[in-house]
Amino acid sequence: MRSLCGVHREHERRGLMFARSANPAFKPDYGSPRNAAAWPSPRRGWFTVAVFFVTAILSYTDRLIFSLLVDPVRSSLGISDFQVGLAQGTSFAIIYAVAGLPAGRLADIANRRNLLLLGLVIWSAGTVACGFAAGMTSLMGARIFVAAGEAILAPAAISMISDMFPPERRGRPMAVFLSGMNVGSGLAIVIGGGVLSLAQSGAFDGLGLGHFAPWRTTLVLIGLLGAPVLALLLLVREPQRRAGHALAKRPLKAVLGELSGSWRRVLPIIAGLAALATVDFALISWVPSLLVRDFGVPSWEVSNGFGLVILISGCLGTLVGGVAADRLFARGGNALRLRVAAALALSGGLAMVFLPVSSPEFVVAISGFWLFVSAAATVCGITTAQDVVPADAKGLCISFMAMGNISLGLGIGASLPGALAGGGNGTDSGLGWAIAVVAVPLALLALSLFAVSNRGSKVR
Repeated sequence: MRSLCGVHREHERRGLMFARSANPAFKPDYGSPRNAAAWPSPRRGWFTVAVFFVTAILSYTDRLIFSLLVDPVRSSLGISDFQVGLAQGTSFAIIYAVAGLPAGRLADIANRRNLLLLGLVIWSAGTVACGFAAGMTSLMGARIFVAAGEAILAPAAISMISDMFPPERRGRPMAVFLSGMNVGSGLAIVIGGGVLSLAQSGAFDGLGLGHFAPWRTTLVLIGLLGAPVLALLLLVREPQRRAGHALAKRPLKAVLGELSGSWRRVLPIIAGLAALATVDFALISWVPSLLVRDFGVPSWEVSNGFGLVILISGCLGTLVGGVAADRLFARGGNALRLRVAAALALSGGLAMVFLPVSSPEFVVAISGFWLFVSAAATVCGITTAQDVVPADAKGLCISFMAMGNISLGLGIGASLPGALAGGGNGTDSGLGWAIAVVAVPLALLALSLFAVSNRGSKVR
């Protein structure tokens, strides 16, 4: 298996060949080699990661706040549950997946800090516009802006992190950024619920919002939270790209051509992460219903207890995965990272076998264990992919991952268990078996795909 440095040297050599073919007068600047360029100071790097962490929390709060407002929105706008679902999930997922690819390409060739500023303005404006929606059409249009803006965040932020930390110290900062998404998933309900309660009590009437319905006030104020985060992003500086000058702005065709040389390693990782995300969505979408229907757990207890498990398991798994990714790389490189990711997928899949025959406490525990190992394996997969792909394709790689996770996760994980359950009889809804039938094969598939990626490294 070629070393990481060897891969980078090969990418640079191909970039220089391309540059010379496009411009015979081109002369590379060897006075400041890429590998000799100083990395940004840890203080600057971690400040940037902290800003990205806050930005990720805001992103997921804006994305998921809508789930708290379904009933008042439906009643106020006179639309159906199906239409609310389209605005809340389906349209968002489609636009997020489609917009992610051009966003990833822009992250590889444009100023990423400025790109993040633009994305934040777009999704915050979209959230505010949701508060002014007059019907289904305007609501869908506003949610499209939210999705398009948020599609920029992950490719640009992860690409910047890759250029601010060397490979052996990259896992931790990536884990912190990704944990912001887990925190945002939990805080969306906490922050949104608090703002909604204050709006219902008339706390914001003095701001001229007294004539607004509380759900409209909530969306407007949550959207305006983008302003202080925008001020923080202005303090972030664009890092020097690790790619040499010859690689800086190659045509997309050239980038995709070189990226295709990495497919034996990268494509299985992308597919494996999508398999993990599909199980994540299956658990988050259907375990609450399983607890209520089969075990009679009160809805409020499910929302509070299981919501806390999702938050803690995801955050811990991401942070532990970040530390592990760095230590694994130091001991055995990316090959060891992928072997551990495969072992994590196997352990989670074995635990899911017992989901249909467990008590409610064990259902929650098994779900929490899966979300922990899935998050840790995801960090190992992302850090490996960022090391393998060409330096000017890192953003595009993240966009492919996001597209797979959202399209397969929402498309299969959030729907297939319900279709397989079929209602059940008596006190057994069939959801436990349905979730396991979806989760166990996907866990084994992820294990196999990570192993395939490792084999791919030996034939490159």
